[in-house]
Amino acid sequence: MLLPLLTAAALQGQSRESILKAVTETSRWSPADKPIQYDEKNIETIAGKRAATIRRYGFVGATTQNWKEPEGKVRLTLYEMADASAAYGLFTMERAAAQPGPESVPVGTEGFRTGNRVVFWQSKYLVTLEGLPASAVEFARIIGEHILGRSRKPPISQHLPPENLIQGTDRYIVDEASVGRELGLDPGVLGFDDSVEIATADYRVNEKTAHLVLLMYPTPQVAKKYEDQWAGTSNNEPAFRKRVGPLIALVRGLRDATIAKSILDGVNYESQVTWDQPRPDLSLRQVILTIFTFIGIALLFTLIAGLSFGGLRLFVKARYPNRVFDRPEDMEIIQLKLAQGFTRKELSR
Repeated sequence: MLLPLLTAAALQGQSRESILKAVTETSRWSPADKPIQYDEKNIETIAGKRAATIRRYGFVGATTQNWKEPEGKVRLTLYEMADASAAYGLFTMERAAAQPGPESVPVGTEGFRTGNRVVFWQSKYLVTLEGLPASAVEFARIIGEHILGRSRKPPISQHLPPENLIQGTDRYIVDEASVGRELGLDPGVLGFDDSVEIATADYRVNEKTAHLVLLMYPTPQVAKKYEDQWAGTSNNEPAFRKRVGPLIALVRGLRDATIAKSILDGVNYESQVTWDQPRPDLSLRQVILTIFTFIGIALLFTLIAGLSFGGLRLFVKARYPNRVFDRPEDMEIIQLKLAQGFTRKELSR
């Protein structure tokens, strides 16, 4: 019983400090200076104008630190987000802003490299490393091995059709500032006040490229309201949009209705119930103390129950001997009678 509890505690309570400590203890990499911590109050120091968007995704904290090993050194920035969806969203924002074009690297759940910078996401963490490519990729793999937890994309991103998808172009958007101009959409009418979530990706069909935009609203009724608004505009033809439940799909960037239909046919929706309430931030120490507290309570209860039963038995036997417990007619005990004298008996012929 303790094994799954301790495993769950490790997944919930893993902190940035514990990750970096594990890297120090199990690899040849070591810190070159003291870490610098960031939270919501001073995130502008490292994020600049992107700070508001990072907060919107679900920023918890960040740590920056220089690391070294005999053959190289890197500068690490470790972002801790509210959950895996938030980390994935921040990763897609970093990838979209990367110049020149990012090169995919097999680190973490998903990663890319551009110049001397390596970025990847895993579980609820986004990791950026700056240094020589070989050193940065090696250190990225080591960090990824010490990050626990599931790496799950947000529900809306899982509705992007995989067929004809251009890898590395998917994005998860939660605010107006992140809506790119290439989509040709007015961010003010997409419904951010109604908690819309957006996923986008590029598709290539018959050598033609199109942008697919998925808008996820809280309820089908809210989605229907925005669908009616799209229907009332002249630049949004029915052949280039589709609604299923709370999901609206738009094809942008081309005028070929046949290609648009082939992309929209892959957009489907099945109702699911997800739990998005943040889990309590419990440390491993707190969970272990709680477990052993309940074990102590169970042992104390067992001790009290045993003493109570034994005391009751002794009291009844003293007050009412041979009436309730150990009555002679109910007792069948084989006795050796070792205290009796020895009687010699011989058989005569």
